Amino acid sequence: MFDLTKGIYFQSDSGNGSGPAPAPEGEETMSFETWIIKQDEKVKGMLDSHTKGLKTALDTERGNRKELEKQVRELAGKAEKGSDAEKQLTQLADKLTESDRRADFFDAAHKAGVTNLKLAYTVAATDDLFDKKGNADFGKLKEAYPELFGVKKAPAGNAGEGTEGRNELAADMNSRIRRLAGRTTN
Repeated sequence: MFDLTKGIYFQSDSGNGSGPAPAPEGEETMSFETWIIKQDEKVKGMLDSHTKGLKTALDTERGNRKELEKQVRELAGKAEKGSDAEKQLTQLADKLTESDRRADFFDAAHKAGVTNLKLAYTVAATDDLFDKKGNADFGKLKEAYPELFGVKKAPAGNAGEGTEGRNELAADMNSRIRRLAGRTTN
């Protein structure tokens, strides 16, 4: 994407799979991170104050979920050994842990350039690529499954070619009408 006010090309982060547009020769390509570094302190402060509430809410939510998991595990420990209540509470605590691990994985995987997040999580869980804290080892994941880190490409084709890449439109409407009526003229 081209910023008219600064004359700079930015990487596309719209998620449409087309990837960044190449900048013309001699032009600068930059990401959001490099753009924000070049901003003055006033702009950086405005951005920080705008996102501070969101970060705080996210941290609070994660903390609350961990506290809930801890409470559920304590209740499971107090329940009678081998009872249905203990099993259900342990399963609930495990689901909370898994949910947090999945959310953290998706966040980190997106930043690592994974193209298929759900498949990558399934592979990482199956191959046990998580440490004790629940962080995935993206180095091992990329080494074993490099296709998960590919660049999404826009499908080939042209508007009007249809889904099969064929354009059956006639040169003009008269030719099309004659062809459909069975009166072809060459």
